[in-house]
Amino acid sequence: MNQGNPIRLNLGCGLQAPPGWINVDGSWNARLAKYPRLRRMLSSFRFLPPDKLEIPWSPSILIRDVRKPLPFSDGSVTAVYASHVLEHLYREEGQRLIAESFRVLAADGILRIVVPDLGAIVEEYLGSGAPKSQRTESETLRPADQMNERLLMRWPTPASSHLLYRIYSAWQDFHSHKWMYDADSLISLFKRTGFVQVEQRECHASRIAGIQQVEDPSRLLEGAGVCVEGVKPVSP
Repeated sequence: MNQGNPIRLNLGCGLQAPPGWINVDGSWNARLAKYPRLRRMLSSFRFLPPDKLEIPWSPSILIRDVRKPLPFSDGSVTAVYASHVLEHLYREEGQRLIAESFRVLAADGILRIVVPDLGAIVEEYLGSGAPKSQRTESETLRPADQMNERLLMRWPTPASSHLLYRIYSAWQDFHSHKWMYDADSLISLFKRTGFVQVEQRECHASRIAGIQQVEDPSRLLEGAGVCVEGVKPVSP
């Protein structure tokens, strides 16, 4: 593995785009951030919700649809990190992304994925472990409503913005969750792809140098997420 100039990918980076990482995002917000004049024009014509206009997207983000092959050669990457990305893909697409990560990783390279914790969501519904981080306005909802809110398979109301935005959102459909995971199911995906030393990890406990730069504790602690990390073997 290249220790001199490591290539670390941060897939679906959103606003978490620190230097020293190749930060990748394919959302329409990230794409429009490359064209500030167009973004302002779309907002003025109500094609773009006003609250999206001032989001401080990094200009260094690599725009890429992670459902497509990653633009990196085989064995060229030191580490791949993805937080709250996999659940936005259909299960087959998620499997392909893990396989793509395996392809681009060098031997002894590391894949680390954080997703919403399906186990914690179910426990909350059953009343045996409601995460403190989720106890806000959801407290007024019934257990089934809370569970649906956290599963986020669909928004509770239709998109209320401009027609073109609604059409675009339906076309891309990135925001809703497609498939949910617990630690066991995610570990199984890693192992089937060929990763070894696969295990559930705590926040910031990682083989990846500088993980604190990209990992937001609020996305993982108190039932917000579950993290799995694995290593590409030297001899597959």
